[in-house]
Amino acid sequence: MKKDAATIEKIINRLNDLLAAYQVVYFNTRSSHWMIKGENFFELHKVFETAYNDATVKIDDIAERILTLGGIPKMFATDMIKSSVVKEKKVSGDQTECVKGMIEDQEALEVIENEIVKMADDANDVVTADMLTKYLGQQQKTNWMLYQFLKKKSHIEVKS
Repeated sequence: MKKDAATIEKIINRLNDLLAAYQVVYFNTRSSHWMIKGENFFELHKVFETAYNDATVKIDDIAERILTLGGIPKMFATDMIKSSVVKEKKVSGDQTECVKGMIEDQEALEVIENEIVKMADDANDVVTADMLTKYLGQQQKTNWMLYQFLKKKSHIEVKS
C-alpha cells in the first residue's frame, strides 16, 4: 500500500525531533560518564558508557530511517539543540543526579517514540513502528534498573 506523502512527512518531522533529542541525550549521558563520582563509580561509569554507545547506534538508525523515507536528517548541533525537547544538563557528578537525569532523558524520548509508533502504525509503516517499539522496550528495562539503583539502601560488603 502506497503511503500518503503528507503522513510520511509528519513521520519524518517527528523522527527528526527524535534525532535531535537523542543527540542531546547522547551528550548528557557522555557528560555523566565523564563526571560521575562516588562509591558506585565503576558500575555507573559502565552504565553511562553502554548508554551513550547505544544512543550512537540509535542516532545512526534514526537518521538512516529518515533518509529511507525520503527525508533529510538534521545535521547541525545548533538545530538539534534548538529543537530538542531534551535540554542540555550541567552535570556535577553526583550519582543520584546523574541517574535521575538519565531517567528523565529516557522518559522524554519515550514520549516522542510512542507518538511516532502510533503515527507509523496508522500509516502502515511497520518498519518505523517496529524500530521504535524495540527502543521503547529497551528504555523501559533500563529505566526499571535505574529506578532500582535509586532505591538501593544497602552497601556491598567485601569479604576478606
